[in-house]
Amino acid sequence: MGMDEMELVRKAKSGDVAAFDDLVHRYWEKVYRLAESIVGQADAEDVAVETFVQAWKGIAQFREQSSFGSWLFRITVNQAKQWQRKVAMVQFEPIEDQDEPISLRDIEDIACERDWRRRVKAAVQNLPEQLRLPLVLRFWGDLSYPEIAKLLGIKESTARMRVVAALKILASVLGLTEKPNRRRKQ
Repeated sequence: MGMDEMELVRKAKSGDVAAFDDLVHRYWEKVYRLAESIVGQADAEDVAVETFVQAWKGIAQFREQSSFGSWLFRITVNQAKQWQRKVAMVQFEPIEDQDEPISLRDIEDIACERDWRRRVKAAVQNLPEQLRLPLVLRFWGDLSYPEIAKLLGIKESTARMRVVAALKILASVLGLTEKPNRRRKQ
């Protein structure tokens, strides 16, 4: 059985590269997904790599007052923000090579799906940061509300309210809310 997380952290703090490598393997997927949800697929790997570079540089200062994961997610959010300031994001997703010819209906379906994903990502990116970050951490970072609250320095109830507010705005922007029928019955 492998070492527990805090044991790995303590070894990494003392310069043990193999212990830090184990931490990278444990957290790579979550850090990558969180970065992707903030900066997009094209830049997520770069942000994830930079996150772990910064974590390695700063691990000696990690005070172990929070979980290693929360500390790492905070670095990820900060790296993603820095990346957004540096790079204008443009995403193009090529159609995968296929043996069979693609029908017009397939192209229409692919275009609709990609358009929907683009619209959702754009809507999320246009949310105010105070709403976007809790939403991204909850649904793409798989963090609990207490973890989000601690990471962002807000109350748990505030984290919940911000996620709900973000979802309501997204539903409205994406046209997912039903408008009541205001016509009178005759």
